[in-house]
Amino acid sequence: METMNKFDRMDEHEKFNNLNKRVKDLTKINKEHQRLNGELRTIVKTLEGELKIKDKEIGRMMGKINKLESRLK
Repeated sequence: METMNKFDRMDEHEKFNNLNKRVKDLTKINKEHQRLNGELRTIVKTLEGELKIKDKEIGRMMGKINKLESRLK
């Protein structure tokens, strides 16, 4: 079995601490990403609803235009 001197243990401890910091940073990034993704999904859903409403309105207006055109002919 290998014996570890003080410096080897310190190096391992430092590596462990660095890895823990990295995990914490990545966890923060992941949470922020999830929050932003949720916001974007909400915005997209709202815009899709508004687009459907506008499409219906355009369809209604096209119907009215076609009726008026047919009357003028």
